[in-house]
Formats: sequence, C-alpha cells, structure tokens
Amino acid sequence: MVHTAKKGYSSSDDCRDLCPNGAIKIDENTNTNGSTLWIDPTLCDHCQDVEVPRCVDACPVDSLAPLQPKKGRNKSTLLPAAIPTIFLNGKTTPFASSMVVWEACNILAQRQSLPWHADASDRLCYQRSIHRGRGGMRFRLDTNPEVAHFTPMRYELGIAALAQFDLRAACLHLIFAACATNHERPWEEPFVLNDQHIEQYLGLTRRKDLTKLEKLTLIKELVYQACQILVALDWPRQGKVQGFSLDEHPVWHLLDTQYYFEEDAEGGRHLIGISFTVRAGLWAQHFLNRQDCRQQTAFYQYGTLPQSLLTEVMGSWQQYEGAMRLLLWLVFKLRLGSDHRMTVRTLLRLAFGDARLTEATTVRGAHKRLLKLFENNLEAIHRYGLRPQFDPETYGPDIQPLWARVAEIPDDADAALDFWTNDANRDRSLTDRAPRDKWQRLLNARLLGFELPENWQQSVRKPRPQRRRSSKSTAPPAASTLSSDAIKAARQQLNLSQRALAQRLGKSQSWIRDVENGRFNISASDRTRLQTVLGLARG
Repeated sequence: MVHTAKKGYSSSDDCRDLCPNGAIKIDENTNTNGSTLWIDPTLCDHCQDVEVPRCVDACPVDSLAPLQPKKGRNKSTLLPAAIPTIFLNGKTTPFASSMVVWEACNILAQRQSLPWHADASDRLCYQRSIHRGRGGMRFRLDTNPEVAHFTPMRYELGIAALAQFDLRAACLHLIFAACATNHERPWEEPFVLNDQHIEQYLGLTRRKDLTKLEKLTLIKELVYQACQILVALDWPRQGKVQGFSLDEHPVWHLLDTQYYFEEDAEGGRHLIGISFTVRAGLWAQHFLNRQDCRQQTAFYQYGTLPQSLLTEVMGSWQQYEGAMRLLLWLVFKLRLGSDHRMTVRTLLRLAFGDARLTEATTVRGAHKRLLKLFENNLEAIHRYGLRPQFDPETYGPDIQPLWARVAEIPDDADAALDFWTNDANRDRSLTDRAPRDKWQRLLNARLLGFELPENWQQSVRKPRPQRRRSSKSTAPPAASTLSSDAIKAARQQLNLSQRALAQRLGKSQSWIRDVENGRFNISASDRTRLQTVLGLARG
C-alpha cells in the first residue's frame, strides 16, 4: 500500500533523501514558506524491504499515512477534457514512419535482443548503419527523461534498465509518432496527452482488473520508457536532399508531467489523472517537415497506423511476444515498395533474437522448441489478420505449420470428402509427420509477404498517379465490379476446385475460400489474374 502526505505537509530534506525511489517531491504549485512535500503514488512502494517505511520512521510529525483505496467512481471535474486527436475514424491514423522512428520502435520491442555494447565513454550504445554504410544512427538511453539536460546511461546501469523495459512502451512510441503528424513543425510544437487519451488509444478502458492507480502507474512507466531513447544521426545525401548530421538528442522530449489529485475527507490525496507534454526531437525537422519536403530539401515520411495493432499488442504481449515484435516491425516494413519477401531466418531473429537463434542451431534439441514457438507465433499473426504467403519453392506444404495445412480443408461437406479422398492418394498426406530435415529447410525458406486486412492495406505505399495526357474521361474498369459470386460461378463453370484455382494463382485455398465468401477485398493485380485464369471479360 502506498503512503500519502496530508495537505500542507512540509519538512526538511531528510525524508526526500531517505526515499530510495525518489517518491517524495516538492510541490512547486504552493506559495507557502518552506518546502511543501507530496508523495508520488506511482513511485511509492511502501518500502517493502523494511518493516516501517523510511519516510514514516523519519517524519517528526504525524503527517504521513497509508493511502486508503478511493471509493466510488474516479470521474472528476478537475481533469481536463480528453478530446481525441488521432484515430478519428476509429480505425487508423497517420504516423511518422522514418528510419529514426522505426529503429526506436525496434529498441522498445526487442530490447536486449539487439547488439548493444559499451562505447568509448562506457555508455550503453546501439549503432545502426544506413544506406550501405554511407551513414549511421547511434542510440543511447537517457538516465532521467524528466531532466532537461540528458545524461546517457552507463553500460551496467543501461543493461539493467533494458531488462525492465516493457514491450508495450512501443505502443506509446507509435502514439507519439501519430500525434506529431498533427503539427506543421513538430520539432517546435509540443502536444499534450493525458491518461484518458492513452486509455482510449490502447484499449485500457476495458481492463476492469486494474485499479485507477495501477493504470496511471503503468501509463507513466510506458511514457517514460518511450522518452528515454537518445539518437545521433549522420545521414548521407539522398537525391536532392543534402546530407546532414545531428548531435545526440531525445527522440521524444518529455517537457512536463502534470499530476491531478483529489482530496478525501481524511485529508488523503488520491491521484486521479496525469498529463504529459511531449515534443518531437530535431530528427523531425528533417523527416517530418511538410513545408521543406515541397522544396525537396527535407523528407515527410509517414504511414498509416491501425489502432487494432495497439490493442493486439496490449492484449497478447505476454503470450505471443515474438508475434508482437514482428507486427511492430511489419507496420513499417510493409509500407516500403512492393516486394515484401522475407526469409524465415530474418523473422526468427526479429522475433526471438540472435542469441536464441544461435542456440537453436548449435545446441542439440533446442531447435525443436524454437520451431514450435515460431509456428505458434506465426499462427497468432494469422489470427490477427495478416496471413502469411508461403513461397512454394522454399516453403512447401510438407514443412508448413499444421494450422496452415488444416486451413486448406474445405467447409463444404462434399468438398471435404473429396479433399480427404485425394489426400489419401498423395505421396505425403496432411497427417504425415514433418520431414527430418524440416529445420534446415526452414532456415532457407522465405515468405512472399502477407495478405493484409483492410486497415493494413492503407499502410502500403501506393504508386503516384500518372498525369492524364488526354482530357477524355475514362470509364472505370469492369474489374472493380468483380463480385465474389461471379468468381465462384466462373470457377464452378470451369469445373475447377478451390485447390486447383489456388494452385494456378499461386495462392492458398483458404484465400480462394475467403474471396468467394466476401471476407476481404482483393487487390487490382489479383483481380486481373483472376479474370485471366477464369476467362472473365475485362470490360
């Protein structure tokens, strides 16, 4: 149970110095003589290592007491209104997606799995080369994000801090990246977020198992971790944009933390809200500069952030950490170009780290555990809505996960009977054990990409529309009216099974089934291929 100081409590600095967590602070909003103190309930842990809390033992007056749980609802007129500024359509929002934001997200998601080292001044450091070694980024951790003048952590302290980092802090980082896009000059214009905003964006309003104080403590920890990352840049020239260098600075400046209290009848002060004032670092002047981007002297790099990603990470980060790491990486990766091929080895390294991958390739039997873990996490991504496309040459059905092969079984009873009849006559049946060399083949396998749900398709960078050379209006292509019923009827007219059509298209049978059931929209390129294979008119 945390402690509280009664209103007007003032004392010497002895109490502040005794608190190991720095929970006793000076109230700068009071104008009384002497130092009026208050206890930050998000830091106070009741001094669990001793019988009597140190502040209570040292207090000369009876002004400290255990904070009793607040009864009733926590609604209060003292809290500022929480008007959302992102996810206005309830599904997606623009967010800054430059390499700085991407790599900072990787730091918060992968933490100790990255190759950290001690630099020349014995500070914890992580470096990433860019553009084939022509430039680089250096990341370090700030000791205290509340202090204006940052101090990079020493190596030992930084390693211990990384071990305490929470993957969910990456969600706060993405929220900051989204809020920054609301400003013309985000490196100069701060934005304010309070706990109510963050609860809405992360879906914490549904967490009835957490008390108000537990939610506030969690939110503050995640915000502070997201604001601890420092970056220094050496960026080479790209096209007309000249190269530049930036000295070390916070990715996100935490300018102010405001606490909102409500006093009960006994004089106890209950924390009912927190607001944070945050500003983007100087990196935004080069990568989130809309005005200079028009002059081709800076970049304006952004993507589309699905809110479902944040709620998925908040709900599954403990059970499927590897899958959540991959989703946080894919939200950046899938907006780059059209070739989204990736090797399984890369996915293993991102999801579980180099050390775990090295152990699986060198320690006898360790690969079995990692293989099962990888397939379970890949299934979690599939259930979320990103469906992996297996490369037929390197990731054949015999080494695909069982859940992917089971998905090929038709829902229709007659079709399922035909499926199992054909399956019994094949060289390898669906129920056969995996080949002995599955692990070795898996390390060289790759995915062609992912079939994306609607709210993720907006994240993919679309080609710029070409100027029309003729003023004549063009009618919309007939492919846009291709319905799921038309696809199914054309397939049946050609006496093609779903499996046969899937093989001709290079797709999975479950993809064909979902298209015919109208579960998602298909892309223009897939529509063209369907029309070609099924012999449908294009207009």
